[in-house]
Amino acid sequence: MPDKKYSSKKNFALSKKNPLAKTIQSWKKEIEALSYEESIETLESILLKMQDDNISLDNIQDNYIKGNILLEHCNTLLETVEQEIYEISPENLSIDL
Repeated sequence: MPDKKYSSKKNFALSKKNPLAKTIQSWKKEIEALSYEESIETLESILLKMQDDNISLDNIQDNYIKGNILLEHCNTLLETVEQEIYEISPENLSIDL
């Protein structure tokens, strides 16, 4: 059963009333253009920022959101490549000689 508290927070984050929603959509669009390697580099950069003792609460939130978007993007890219590899595996190739 879905957690109602989490669902309401998620809906709030994506609602038009939340000014962060437009920013999140912008980040998603930017991240979609990144390669897997670029996404990993960006994640590493975010991790370094998050380890800074002087990071503000706003920056923690922004980096957390960006990190999750990047992870989702990386997973999507990996799943796509995995499917492509499966499709070209020898078991699925029918080569008539």
